[in-house]
Amino acid sequence: MSSQPTTGLEARDGAAPRLPSDGPTGSDVLLDVRDLSVVYESAGQTAVQAVDHVSFSLRKGEFVGLVGESGSGKSTLGYALTRLQKPPARTNGGSIVFAGKDIRDLDDEQLRQQRQGGFAMVLQSGMNALNPVRTIRNHFIDVFKAHGHVPRERWDSRMRELVGKVKLPESMLARYPGELSGGMRQRVSIAIALSLEPQLMVFDEPTTALDVLVQHAVMDTIIELQRSEGFTAVLISHDLGIVLEATERVLVMHEGRIVEDGGSREVLRDPQDEYTKMLLSHYADPRAEVVSLPGFPDRSQRSASRQETTSSFATVGSRERSAAETPIVVDHLVKTYAPPRRGEDPVLAVRDVSFTLEPGQSLALVGQSGSGKSTIAKMLTGVEQPTSGTVRFGSTDVAKLGRRGLKDLRSEVQMVFQDPYAALNPLHTVEYTLTRPVVNYTGLRGKDARRRVLELLDTVGLTPVEQFAQKLPHQLSGGQRQRVVIARALASDPQVIIADEPVSMLDVTLRAGVLALLEDLREQWGVSLLYITHDLLSARLITDDIMVLHDGAVVERGRTADVLQHPQDDYTVALLDAVPNPRRRLSA
Repeated sequence: MSSQPTTGLEARDGAAPRLPSDGPTGSDVLLDVRDLSVVYESAGQTAVQAVDHVSFSLRKGEFVGLVGESGSGKSTLGYALTRLQKPPARTNGGSIVFAGKDIRDLDDEQLRQQRQGGFAMVLQSGMNALNPVRTIRNHFIDVFKAHGHVPRERWDSRMRELVGKVKLPESMLARYPGELSGGMRQRVSIAIALSLEPQLMVFDEPTTALDVLVQHAVMDTIIELQRSEGFTAVLISHDLGIVLEATERVLVMHEGRIVEDGGSREVLRDPQDEYTKMLLSHYADPRAEVVSLPGFPDRSQRSASRQETTSSFATVGSRERSAAETPIVVDHLVKTYAPPRRGEDPVLAVRDVSFTLEPGQSLALVGQSGSGKSTIAKMLTGVEQPTSGTVRFGSTDVAKLGRRGLKDLRSEVQMVFQDPYAALNPLHTVEYTLTRPVVNYTGLRGKDARRRVLELLDTVGLTPVEQFAQKLPHQLSGGQRQRVVIARALASDPQVIIADEPVSMLDVTLRAGVLALLEDLREQWGVSLLYITHDLLSARLITDDIMVLHDGAVVERGRTADVLQHPQDDYTVALLDAVPNPRRRLSA
């Protein structure tokens, strides 16, 4: 591997981070960052130093990963490198020298000119980065007009060339963002950034919340483009596994500072900083004989028998029940949607799916986006009606329930949603958010309702409970928000929890805590768990049984460990092969 640039980093906690032996000089350096600091300053609030005296260099054509958990400062650093940070963020020291020029000194017009042929950024959410009321074609035209770098007569050919480079058909140009999948939207964002012919591309969490197969495909596209176009790439991610598999060098950030900088193989083989070691410890192969994460031992090492305990909620008036009592029976379920456009075929989302979720069982429903797993969840909760087939909760046909019946059903069957940021009202405190379902489903009022709320917070590990009760969502981390969402689902003391991708947007270290919480709920109170995911590792950790969905049909089912260790269907094998596994690089 080529030598890397010296960072000049100071030690964290007195221990020197790994520093490469030498680096590029002169014309080989594209970006040189020295003692860069970025602070968030809001009126009436304490200033937060998000980036703290960071120094590093990037050479031309280099592919570098920038990894760290939420709040580490990595995205703030990415925005600073491309001059996209906005108040209350501001740089308060250091320099960012791009192609020999400090971009901190550029005015708006100079910055606009510098972006053409200079640097570009691909933002985290493809949907939020695109205007939902403009076609993809118009997005390209907006960029062409703003920079004037593509003659009008070449607009159409350039658009077709760009979407082809990211492996999308020309027909995508006539579509709106809402008509595209998450992976397609992310590819469009990459193509738009690529239209500026940048020397530096910054990718901010480009695969967050995408399923493993789409994630793998998007990363393959980025890697191929970086090699063919020759730009310098910075891949920002909380997933060290993805970074180590894709990049040649990795920078690890923690609390605003770079604590490790080295070749990807070197960092993987011999990490120097304790924080890097901790991140690496949260990866495992779901196919292994024994699978465990820190604080989360292998299922075979945990007690096979569930604790038959009465819910702690019984002390404040909920019915006493030691475990779930009612199965959910899905029989020949089919769901067909109308054609998305005139002249197109109807969409067959679910194809003849049958299964039973037994009381106290944990069942994983696994598949990539579009496989039908979330559609099944909507039919189980009565949000959508099946085209044919039935969903029964005990003797009740869910499709035939009226408004009152659905309310009763939802006191027994609750959802935990994927996005903890969108699932909570930003204007309501945690206490208010939890009080509403407590009042609606249990009839508790006043002091009894508040006591129930505090017990819920204690149950999901948000202590001290009085402090968390008064917080607003923006004052919580992603993992804390997801715990609030789980507490809200528990407010009715349900028999069944349907968890729809509950950890896909969380850092790897936060995932283990949320998974352990779901596992504890099931084992201690006998709650049935339908766990919807594309993450086979988490499915292996917390579920007894698994069903693999592909194009709306079940292609494989059985005990989770058996299916993942001995997959029979090619699709299951493809899902397993796409799971990020940084240690694969050592054997490559």
